[in-house]
Amino acid sequence: MSCLARKPRRAAVSSLARLAAVTRNRYHRARTAASGSLRGVVRAFNRHHALSVSCALVVVPVLLAGPAAYAAPARAPIAYDPTPRIGIVIPIGPPHYGAITRHVAAPSTRRYGPFTFHAGTIDKIPVVYCIQPFGGEFTRSLSAQAMAIHFHLKAILYPGTSGAHVAPPRMLIGDVVLGAKQVNFGNFFMTRSGRLVPDEFHGVSSMGKYMDIYLNPRLLRDLACSAHHVASTTTLPAWLNKGYRQTAPRIYFYGIQGTSSMWLADKAFIAKTDSVFHEVDEDGDWFSAVVSALYHIPFIEVSTISDSILELPHTRAGVPYPPAGAPGVSASAITQNISDAIMVSFIKRYGHDLLTKSYATPFSDPYTHARYEHPTAPHGLLGKTGCD
Repeated sequence: MSCLARKPRRAAVSSLARLAAVTRNRYHRARTAASGSLRGVVRAFNRHHALSVSCALVVVPVLLAGPAAYAAPARAPIAYDPTPRIGIVIPIGPPHYGAITRHVAAPSTRRYGPFTFHAGTIDKIPVVYCIQPFGGEFTRSLSAQAMAIHFHLKAILYPGTSGAHVAPPRMLIGDVVLGAKQVNFGNFFMTRSGRLVPDEFHGVSSMGKYMDIYLNPRLLRDLACSAHHVASTTTLPAWLNKGYRQTAPRIYFYGIQGTSSMWLADKAFIAKTDSVFHEVDEDGDWFSAVVSALYHIPFIEVSTISDSILELPHTRAGVPYPPAGAPGVSASAITQNISDAIMVSFIKRYGHDLLTKSYATPFSDPYTHARYEHPTAPHGLLGKTGCD
């Protein structure tokens, strides 16, 4: 028997009318306060009308018919940091970051969703850095975008390590690649014959002007000076390049940095991608460069070669290992420290210019083809009298 049938019909209608009025009042109060659960509201109705639990179920469809007033209250907007800063996106591995973090003064931490940002200063230059929550270029580009949303960025820097796509002795482990050009060498169509065609569409690229992204020539000049300063004061351990007499990093001033989520140990496939994209390494960050370009922020990348299947074909992945009894420092840690040191030098030398000047991102190549054919030649980047 229905609970409403326990009373005369007129009383039942009157009770429902009162109940509807109370429901509307309760709904508006709940919408304003954004508090209380659906179960709590039903219990309040039960106490007010002395209805049984089964009668209270009559109220539920009325409540559910309205907007989601009883959902969890919306979070307050995340505060935007208006301080002009230089952003740094840091790969999660190798898992040591002291080469950068020990230079950061007055650090503070902010967490936005899955990303943790650390703000502070390097040599009085405001910076913010983020260590991506897990590996991969896609994740790093998401952290770059979140950083661009929540902070007033004047540039985004990415120091990383790479696998070589140029054979020795032209390129050895410990060499430094400056990102004059960013390409996505994971974006291709493979024909039935195995030939690679850039982009998945023929004709006009779906990537539009973002197919290739270039570094502003003035920024490349400043980056080259910072890299030259660090490379000239760095001594590489002999075991990094056994059989080669290279004690200091060489610099690829006009590097074409390739980005994909592939790690290649197949020399024939490396040759295929090189014939199309001409990348000199396999771990650039085209994705973060696109984010930076969309937000009109210069993107500046340095990669130091940490492995080379072309140099070490007898190994599984081209990674050199220290000899027995040598200090337990990996090749990836040594080379990551070089990239980090270059970025710290860049911030200290040119950070003020980055904060106060504007640098457009070119979408057509500002460098002649000869620069890429002879990338280790500075071609005037260091000046006749050396760097500042």
